[in-house]
Amino acid sequence: MPTEKPRVTITMTDDQLKEIEAYRYGRKMKNQTQAILSLIERGFDALAADNTSSSKKTAPLYSSEAAKIAKDYDSLDHWGKAAVRSVADTELARMQDEARFLAETSMEPEPKVVNLFTDPSAAGPALGITGQSCEPYTLTPNDPQGAAYAVRVQGDSMEPDFPDGSIAFVNHDQMRDGDIGVFCVDGATVIKQWHYDPVLGITYLFSLNRKRNDCDLVIMNSSNRSLVWQGRVLTRRRYDLPGMV
Repeated sequence: MPTEKPRVTITMTDDQLKEIEAYRYGRKMKNQTQAILSLIERGFDALAADNTSSSKKTAPLYSSEAAKIAKDYDSLDHWGKAAVRSVADTELARMQDEARFLAETSMEPEPKVVNLFTDPSAAGPALGITGQSCEPYTLTPNDPQGAAYAVRVQGDSMEPDFPDGSIAFVNHDQMRDGDIGVFCVDGATVIKQWHYDPVLGITYLFSLNRKRNDCDLVIMNSSNRSLVWQGRVLTRRRYDLPGMV
């Protein structure tokens, strides 16, 4: 009775036939057909393993929701794309700020003590030359633990976030455009938002309270004014720069 299984004809070289025979005798198989079928099955197993590995390597980099947003983004006009980009940039900046603040507020094994400079730093018109008197201050769990020192704020030009009489915590991390910093200007210490225009060679020290923009400081590289950066004030958020003056 003829078999119902499919049949195929294989042509091979003498060397291939010799390898099949060696494979057959090495595994004590009855005939060449059994050896060839065994080799084919092993080939299928290897192919399945390769396909599984390839599927893992080519897994999508983004979730289905991210892919949908990307597809929708491509269908937007110029204004729509700009709006989406603005929201994404704002949220990324917020996450970066939160991560940086959390890193700065992680508790030390023992309470950390920093110097609190008792001579106030102006958040208003620059005061006279300040001294260096200070007193020890023990950071509380609500204070940023990354602080290197603290200063007392005087004036209302940095309200509402830095009101008169409050304490600003400072470290020596690199300043980014728009950060709040402590500066010594012509011998007077001030707390301001920093912006530098490298094209014009102008440093802007802005007040957060725009009702007190009379307290802004504009310092040109070509001027004879003294400007010394003394540290970055630790904040929970990033502040937008006001319109350029």
